[in-house]
Amino acid sequence: MSDNLYDQVHYETFPRRQTHPDRLASVARLFGMDPAPIANCRVLEIGCGDGGNLIPMAYYLPGACFTGIDLAAGPIAAGRTIAGELELRNLTLQAADLRDIGPESGDFDYIIAHGIYSWIPADVRDRLMAVCGERLAPQGVAFISYNVLPGRYILQMLREMMRYHIRNVADAAQRIEQARWFLQFLRTGRQVSPASQAPVEEEIKNLLEHRDGSLFHDDLAPINEPVYFHEFAAHAGRHGLQYLGEAEPHEMFDPILIAQIDSLKPLNPPAADIVEREQYLDFLKARRFRRTLLCRQGVPLRREVDAARMDAFLFSSMPFSISGGVITNQLGSRVAIVDAAVERVMRALDDAHPLPLEFEELIPYAGARQSLREILFDLMLGAMVNLHVYDFPCEETVTSRPVASRLVRHEAARGAHVTSACHTPVKLDEVARHLVVLLDGTRNLEAVAQDLATIPGAGSLEDIRRGLPGSLEWLARMALLEG
Repeated sequence: MSDNLYDQVHYETFPRRQTHPDRLASVARLFGMDPAPIANCRVLEIGCGDGGNLIPMAYYLPGACFTGIDLAAGPIAAGRTIAGELELRNLTLQAADLRDIGPESGDFDYIIAHGIYSWIPADVRDRLMAVCGERLAPQGVAFISYNVLPGRYILQMLREMMRYHIRNVADAAQRIEQARWFLQFLRTGRQVSPASQAPVEEEIKNLLEHRDGSLFHDDLAPINEPVYFHEFAAHAGRHGLQYLGEAEPHEMFDPILIAQIDSLKPLNPPAADIVEREQYLDFLKARRFRRTLLCRQGVPLRREVDAARMDAFLFSSMPFSISGGVITNQLGSRVAIVDAAVERVMRALDDAHPLPLEFEELIPYAGARQSLREILFDLMLGAMVNLHVYDFPCEETVTSRPVASRLVRHEAARGAHVTSACHTPVKLDEVARHLVVLLDGTRNLEAVAQDLATIPGAGSLEDIRRGLPGSLEWLARMALLEG
């Protein structure tokens, strides 16, 4: 058996929209950079696992070039098998040590390192930052996620207690089982004060919901070192990198918190320095995790962002509800509807979801260009809209012989989760899974209905005929079909 823990316990990887080149380029453009075009960019993912995040990118961006490396040979082999079955010629997956990445690898427009920084030894962590500093293109963007303080303190306490409990357990499966037992032990013991119990109980609940791979590799790992943001920024600076922003732009623009930070000026001038401001935001939010974007030092950044920047983007929304004049999305973010145009814009975005709409397409819903700028800017600050620079291609109508993307059919044949053209996961029920597999372009609607009727639980042929058009329209709306 391999000594690599990721070969012993599977760690599921899946598409993360915050890591897509479109998201990285959008934040870069927001702050005045000129990032590489998405359609033909070069992407490196460090710690790619079995390619669950990188493979969908490579499939939907055939003109771009993707490289993924991971120290664990087992996941890499699994990813290569999938890439081979999908005939992805623009993707290279390598079992390699990030410390061996050198000039022969060339430069990359986008570098992704999700879930690596906090979980590797100090010397490897330093090399990770050095690779970003050495291999990032002049207008390139690096994504690095990591655990941060002060929000991680309670989790670190629980982690240390779990690791003490399993200190004499060698078997991976038993370590996971005993860690879960210990969390339940803490949960039912309740010997601390109610004030202390509440935050601990919440963290225990979250840990118990983690999948085995996540609990084992994230929380029970030999190394898990959170840092303060200012320490991370200083580390980046030592390797010629500067803080660009966060992969979720709204996290940088909370006007109430920023006003509170400005009140500290008699002691410190945090508003004058972006790193200081972000550090104080972490203090106020007790933030525990960051998805930070870096770029090269010397790249001029325009930090003052206003509504005038909105013309340069496309926009999408996430699922939301409207009640009592307030919009609430699936993140729990809330925005009051102060003008009917705000609701019209959100409804238009919802009709297109998950695909983005161009700025020009939204002007009729706002009534005027300047009004739309202000509406979209406020919606971005309120975490209601996502920024895009890339118009994801897919088939938005149902053709006479509908075709689900080859990637979607491949994924549906193996499980319930598939990846849309917008790099978002979509969960299918059993009937929808079988339907997707049938959509290979060889069947007309009647043939699809007849074949689907043979699937247990799909219903009668007449019921399928009636419901099939709506099901296909939903698949098209979810960006799962292609021409």
